[in-house]
Amino acid sequence: MGVITRIAGPVVDAKGMRGARMYDVVKVGKENLIGEIIRLDGDTATIQVYEETSGVIPGEPVEDTGGPLSVELGPGLIGQIFDGIQRPLTLIKNTTGDFISRGVSISPIDRKKKWRFKPCVKVHDRVKNGEIIGVVPETPVVEHRVLSNLEGKVIEIAEEGDYTVEDGIAKIETENGVKELEMLQTWPVRIPRPFIKKFDPTMPLITGQRVLDTFFPVGKGGTAGIPGGFGTGKCVTGETPVLLADGEIKPISKIFKEAKGKIEKKHNETVVYLNTPLHVLSFNRNNVVEKEVNILYKGKTEKLYEIKTRTGRTVKITPAHKLFRVLNSNIEETPASQLKIGDYIASPRKIETGNTYVKLDVRFDARCMDENVLKKMKNIVDKLTENITKKELAKKINEPYYNLMNYYAEKNKPPVKFVKKLFMFAGLTCPKIKKVKVERKSTPINVPEIIDEKFAEFLGYISSEGTIKAGQVVVFYNNDRQLRGRYNNLLKTLFGLDGKNIKEKTVGGVLVNNAALARLLISLGFPKKQKSRTLSIPKELMVSPENVILSFLKAYIKGDGYIGKTEMEIATASREMSTGLSYLLLRLGVLHRVKTKRIGERNYYRVFISPLEAGKICEEYKKEKYFDSFDVVPFTSEFLKKFVNIRHELKNYIRGENMTVNKFNTLVPYIKSNPHKEIHDFKNKLKAIYCDKITEIKEINKKIDVYDLVVPDTNNFVGGVYPMILHNTVIQQLLAKWSDADIVVYVGCGERGNEIADVLREFPELVDPRTGEPLMNRTMLIANTSNMPVAAREASVYTGITLAEYYRDMGYDVALMADSTSRWAEALREISGRLEEMPGEEGYPAYLASRLADFYERAGYVQTIGDRKASISVIGAVSPPGGDFSEPVTQNTLRIVKVFWALDPDLADRRHFPSVNWLKSYSLYLEQVKEWYHKNIGVEWLNMRGKTMAILQKESELQEIIQLVGPDALPPKDRIVLEVARMLR
Repeated sequence: MGVITRIAGPVVDAKGMRGARMYDVVKVGKENLIGEIIRLDGDTATIQVYEETSGVIPGEPVEDTGGPLSVELGPGLIGQIFDGIQRPLTLIKNTTGDFISRGVSISPIDRKKKWRFKPCVKVHDRVKNGEIIGVVPETPVVEHRVLSNLEGKVIEIAEEGDYTVEDGIAKIETENGVKELEMLQTWPVRIPRPFIKKFDPTMPLITGQRVLDTFFPVGKGGTAGIPGGFGTGKCVTGETPVLLADGEIKPISKIFKEAKGKIEKKHNETVVYLNTPLHVLSFNRNNVVEKEVNILYKGKTEKLYEIKTRTGRTVKITPAHKLFRVLNSNIEETPASQLKIGDYIASPRKIETGNTYVKLDVRFDARCMDENVLKKMKNIVDKLTENITKKELAKKINEPYYNLMNYYAEKNKPPVKFVKKLFMFAGLTCPKIKKVKVERKSTPINVPEIIDEKFAEFLGYISSEGTIKAGQVVVFYNNDRQLRGRYNNLLKTLFGLDGKNIKEKTVGGVLVNNAALARLLISLGFPKKQKSRTLSIPKELMVSPENVILSFLKAYIKGDGYIGKTEMEIATASREMSTGLSYLLLRLGVLHRVKTKRIGERNYYRVFISPLEAGKICEEYKKEKYFDSFDVVPFTSEFLKKFVNIRHELKNYIRGENMTVNKFNTLVPYIKSNPHKEIHDFKNKLKAIYCDKITEIKEINKKIDVYDLVVPDTNNFVGGVYPMILHNTVIQQLLAKWSDADIVVYVGCGERGNEIADVLREFPELVDPRTGEPLMNRTMLIANTSNMPVAAREASVYTGITLAEYYRDMGYDVALMADSTSRWAEALREISGRLEEMPGEEGYPAYLASRLADFYERAGYVQTIGDRKASISVIGAVSPPGGDFSEPVTQNTLRIVKVFWALDPDLADRRHFPSVNWLKSYSLYLEQVKEWYHKNIGVEWLNMRGKTMAILQKESELQEIIQLVGPDALPPKDRIVLEVARMLR
C-alpha cells in the first residue's frame, strides 16, 4: 500500500510502493481509480491513471493489485461495447446512468448467464495448450471455441448442457497436478498471445471497395494505414442561424464565440466542451425534438456547396455535411457532395418549441411604481436592519447610503435593478413589478404579466408599421382608421396609455411619447433606428403558445402583408425578420416559399404563402378549397407499380405526375401494412417533415471557417436562414460491413464524441450482407472518446488487439479497425511530457516508432498453437493535422504498414467516393496475393492492373498540360487516354 505524493493530470506519483512491478494495475485514491505503473524509481512508482483524477489529493492511498492490465476472455464478448479498459458500457449505463462513475468496476463478461456447452474431447484424451475442448454458440454467426490453457490428460469433461463461464467444464491432469478448466480466462494486454509460425499473407482481405480490392489489396494478416485530416466532417458556415430551444435564432459563429468551457486547439481546429449545455431542436427520424449539445467545433474548409431549394431555403455546407434525402419512402443521410438537382430533402414541416405563456420581466432601466412591491421593499429593509444600521446595510448591498434612505423615505422611486438587488440580498424572489416609469415626471406604464394574445397583437402592429423616434416616441402609421382605433385600444388596455392621432403627409398614425414603453420594446429586440433593415422576431414569441403566434402574425399581415387571390405575400427589408417569420410560420405548420429580390444596392425578402396554407392563419382563405402542388411526395413510377390493388388510382402518378401529400394520405389506408409497413411509417414521418426539391447547387472554392454542433443520437439540428434539418459512413465502417473477415474489432481511440456516437448508433443498425444478421453479431466495439483521460487511449488499442488475438487463436480471420492511432500517439506525447522525458520530433516521445511497431506486429497470418491457420488484419486510421503526411505519426506508420490508402479531400469534394487517391496509395502485397487473384479473378490481373495504373498516371500528367494549353491542343491519342481514364475513375 502506497501514498500519493504528486498529481499531474493523468500521471500520479506514489511512494511506499517497494515490491511493485512495471505495468502492475493499481487502485488510486479513495475512489479506487484504475491505473497502471509505468515507471519505478526506488519505492516511488509513477502511475498513468485511466480515469479522471480531479479531486484526488496527495496523501490518498494507492493499492497494488499485483497483476498486469488484463482482459477477460470467454463467450459473451461478441456484440459488446467496451471502454478502453474493457468495462462494458451498456451494463454501466444500466447501473450508473449515462455517465461512468469514477472507480466503477463491472465484469465485462456476465457471470450469471448460462451458455450451451458441447464438448469436443473425451476422458483420457490428451490436450495441448490452445486445443479446442468444446464449442458454444455465442451468436447466430459465431461459434465460440473454448480453448484449453492447460496441457495434459483429460480426466473429467462436462456433458453437453448449460453452464456459466465460471463453472468447471473439464479437469486436466498436468505435471503439477489436477487442475480445473473454466470457459472464463484472462490475458495481459501488453503480452502478445503465442503462435507457432507466421506466414506471408497469400489471400487478400476482400473489403468490398472496388478501388481497394482492385488496385491496393491488403492481405489477410496484413497491415494498412488510412491517413486523412482531422475534422473531415459535416460543417456549416458561420452565418448559418441555429434555432435554440429557448426560441432564440442565433448564428452558429456567435454561439461558438460566446461559448464557455474547456477548449482544445489543434492547428486549424478548435473544440469547445461546454460548461453548460446548449439545447437545440433535432429530427429523430419521426419528429422534431429538443436535444442537448455539449460540444462545439470550429475548423476550416477550402470548398463549400451552396444548396437552394424550391421553397427558397438556402445553406452553405461542406461536401461531407449530410442532408436528409427523401426518395420513395426512404429518408437517407446523404453528403452534400452526393446530392444533385432534382433530389428532395427533408425540411421541418412544423416546429414544436414550447406551449406556455412567457412571463414579461422588466429588463430595462426604469423606476418601480408598483405600490405592492414598494411596501414589501420597506419591510425587507426593516427586517434586515433589526441587528445592523441602515448605513451598514447600504454598504453590504453596495448602494450609497443617501440613495437607500431616499427610497426608504419614499422621496424617490427606486430603480428596478435596486429592488431586484435588495430582494436577492434578502434571499427572496422579487415579485412581478407591474408598473414602472423612466423620468421622474413621466407617465408610468403598466407592465403586462405575460406575453399573451393581446400583447402579441400589439407587437405585430408595431413591428409591421411602427417606429421609435428619439428613443422615447413610439409611433404606429396606418391609414385604416379602424386599425388605428384597435391599436389605440391595445395601448390603453395593456399599458394604461392614451395615444394621440396624428397626420403626416399622406399617412395617419398614433403617437405616444413615453420612454418606458420605448425601452420595453427595445428590451424585446425592437430596433432603436433603421428599423426596416434590422427588425427581428422576439425570441419570446418563438416559444409562446400557437394562439399567441397566430395573433402576432395576423396583426403583422394586416400592417405589412398583401392578401391576393392566388397567394399571400409578406415583404420585409430585414433578412433577420424574414428568417424569424419563416420559423414562426413553421410553429403553426404553415408551409411557405421565400424569395430574395435585389433593388439597387439592397436586398428585399418576400415570403409567399399559398391559399391552402394561408387558410391556417387568415379567415379570407378559409371559405374556399384550394390545391397546393408544392407539398408533394417524391415517389418514382417503379415504386408505385408495386401497389397493384390501387394501381388504377395511381395511373397519373405512374406516368410521372407528382403526388401531393393530401392525395397520399387518402391512399395509404388502402395499402396493406404487411408487406408495406414502410409506407405507413412514412405517412407518420410526413407529419414532421416536408419534402423540398433541390433547384440549384453551386460549388464555392475558397478558404473559410466552418462550424458544427455535436448533437448526440440524432446528429442533426434545425437551423438555416430558413428552417432546414442540418446534419453533423466513413470508410472504416464500410470495411467493417463488407470485409470478408469472420470477426470485426472496432477500436475508437480518442475520437471526438460525435464520431464515436455515430459508430455506436450506426454499427448496431448495419446488416451483415453475407448472413443477413446484424453486423454486431460478429463485432466488438471499444469506445474511447477524446474527452476521456488520455491514458485510456493506449489501453484501448492493446485491449482491442488482445481480443482480436483470442478469436484468431480459435481459427477465425479477424479485422481490427483502429481509429485513430494519431490520437493514441498524442496521448503518448502528453504522458511523456508529464514524465519530463526527452522529447523527439514535434514533441512525440523517442519510443513512438517502437510502440507503433509493437502494435502493428501483432497482426499476421499465423499457425496457432492449436495447429489452426488464422489471421489478424490491422487497419489503422491516421489523422495528420492539416492533412500533412510528413508528420511523425504518419511517417512512422508508413515505415511499418504495407498498404497505404490515401484519402483525398479533393476527390471527396468532386463527389468521388470512396475518396482514395490512386496515385498516392500503394500496396506491397501484390506479389503475395497474385496467385489468389490469378485463380479467382483472372490470370491477367496483375498485368492489367499495371496498365490501368499507367493510364491513370498518364492522365494526371496530361491534366497539367491541359491547364496550360487547353484540351483542344492534345493529339487524338492523348484524348483517348483521358476518356479511358475518366471511364476507369
